[in-house]
Amino acid sequence: MTAVAISRDDFDRYINDYLDLRLKMCHQPSSILAARKDLNVFATYLQCKNIKSIDGSTLLDFMAWLRTERKNCSGSINRKQSSIRMYIRHLALRGAHGAKELPVAYLPRARDPYSGPVQTLEFEEILKLLSAFNKKTVIDSRNFTLFSLIYALGLRLSEALGINLEDIDVKKDLITIRGKGRKVRTIPLTDQVKAMLLDWIIMRKALMNSNDNHALFLSKKGKRLSGRMAEHAFKLVRDTMGNLTISRVVPHTLRHAFASHAIDGEADVLVLKTILGHASIKTTELYLHPSIKSLRKAVTDHVSSDILNELKQNRIGVFKIQKRKERVA
Repeated sequence: MTAVAISRDDFDRYINDYLDLRLKMCHQPSSILAARKDLNVFATYLQCKNIKSIDGSTLLDFMAWLRTERKNCSGSINRKQSSIRMYIRHLALRGAHGAKELPVAYLPRARDPYSGPVQTLEFEEILKLLSAFNKKTVIDSRNFTLFSLIYALGLRLSEALGINLEDIDVKKDLITIRGKGRKVRTIPLTDQVKAMLLDWIIMRKALMNSNDNHALFLSKKGKRLSGRMAEHAFKLVRDTMGNLTISRVVPHTLRHAFASHAIDGEADVLVLKTILGHASIKTTELYLHPSIKSLRKAVTDHVSSDILNELKQNRIGVFKIQKRKERVA
């Protein structure tokens, strides 16, 4: 029996058609860009391996290659798998031979091994990290404001970079955030965050296109600051910090720290879910990792400490009585 397969020519032929259709159907630009990158990785793999037709074994080998050779994490592998699966469905609708019969639904999802409890930065470390962003230049002030805002409101990097000037309501002390899946949420501004944003908006006028571009955070060239440039700016400061509680510290670590520190401050989980923009409470719970300081306080304040102290005192008393009896004998 001949295995079901799609020719590489058909796979390559319809990529632009598929992406154009998603654009017309008003899919998010970031989603379309991610799909293009994923499909290009697979197409490059096929070319390098000189594979002329795609069957189930090809897909399985590609997934294994992503893990062993490309060292992709599970999230990245699963995203590429999803992109390929959706594209093959498109090929089936276009009548590409073998696309309808290819069992892409049976592809196994990647999983990460359990690595133990996830840790986050302590409050003092966050203070030290943000203080390291000096404000000598406009760009320095921009970076300080960006990453301070991420920590203060628990934002994703993409959400912070997507903020426009009109999203900030100074009169009502509110800011509008556009999250994943085009979900919009409104977060109150504290006096400190509001003052920081107003200071930055004044300094922002020194950048190119500040009057024409409504993005809150601009690059030197007057364009909306990209995620890659922001991550690079963060890494430059992180590399000067030396050892911290956790080894891998990225902008998303600030969002994680916000959630943990909120729980340390006894914030309501349902309220925190809304602030973080999570669709499910289960996702919020994944972020909740009490700090070592909170864990130490919980253990120290537990009634077991009183019980052990009582037992220790009683044991000493029994020990003294026993020694006294031995001397008398």
